[in-house]
Amino acid sequence: MRTYIKLIFAGLVILAGSSFAAATNQSDPNNREKRLQKHRIKEALGEKVISWLSDANDSAAAECDRLADSLLALKEPGVWSYFIAAQVAILREKPDKAISIVEDVISKYPDERGPGTIFPVRVVGWFWIGTIARHSGDMVKAKSAYETILASLQGLERKEGLMMICNLYLAEIESLHLRRNDLALTRLEAIAQVKKPTGHWGTQYEMYKGWAAYQHTKIARGKTQAIQELVARPETMAAPLVAAFQLSLSGMTGEPLLGCSSGPNTPTNIIIDTFINQAIENPACPIDRSIARLVYGFDQKYKKNFANAEKHLSALFQEDSYFSPVAGLYLAGCKKAQDKTAEADSVLEQVRAKYPGYDSAVTELKESWNKSKNN
Repeated sequence: MRTYIKLIFAGLVILAGSSFAAATNQSDPNNREKRLQKHRIKEALGEKVISWLSDANDSAAAECDRLADSLLALKEPGVWSYFIAAQVAILREKPDKAISIVEDVISKYPDERGPGTIFPVRVVGWFWIGTIARHSGDMVKAKSAYETILASLQGLERKEGLMMICNLYLAEIESLHLRRNDLALTRLEAIAQVKKPTGHWGTQYEMYKGWAAYQHTKIARGKTQAIQELVARPETMAAPLVAAFQLSLSGMTGEPLLGCSSGPNTPTNIIIDTFINQAIENPACPIDRSIARLVYGFDQKYKKNFANAEKHLSALFQEDSYFSPVAGLYLAGCKKAQDKTAEADSVLEQVRAKYPGYDSAVTELKESWNKSKNN
């Protein structure tokens, strides 16, 4: 699990240089020159994005726009170029332009593999559109995006997780923004009917099934009852992995834009921080806010940036989120890693008191700490 999260936040970067390296082995000089030109634009774009995000340089901002446009103006820009240009538009707070770019790549390359995933552009692209629309307040467009995905999953392998994610987002839109709890409950009930897939996708399935049950109870019977019925599952501590997958699928981890970036400014941190903070600061999208806080808090704990980890994990622990008790467990872990044993135990007891169904998880974590201490 730690390796996966580390890849998401520090190394889930398929460098634009890989395309460059492949290009140098092409025998056609014209083809090689086209690839070199694309590589140069991507590298320049990455540098300007970092410059703009680092110091809000107006000239760098304008150059970001120009380079993104020139990338798409190439005769054969390719799939990644469209997604890179869309991310630049997102960062530049131009959601309509970003959506237009993604719609173009869907129409031109529907069946090619999307960046950072096994799924085709026609699926990944609509997930991106759904995210962009939700974060910019266009819930009608977002609803249409997720319904389009659901209508296109027939025959697609490993579709169970996609179905569950789409229905979770649709339930949030219908309940929170359209004030149609009846429709939201139907979406959540549809998740319960999804058949469990085989292999490692079962962890994702169990997490989403539990999440949907929590949301269903919260809407139908109130948050107090939902909290009382929330039970720790065997895959509880793998929650950041599932959340990271969802962030990646929605375009919020910086890939493929990260592949354009180089230099001494730790571009992964700058770009990822920007995307994650956009999600955290957006109250209209509580699902994304929760998963962003969980994954970012976990990542900061892994990197031993404990103050930052505690800030995000503590905020999530105080929310009424499906992931709140998980955040509490990781928050306690942060305290323990700093030898703040009394504070760590206090947090665990708060988890146990607020979430009775997490009693066994608290006990197991304490036992693991005692075993580690004795060894």
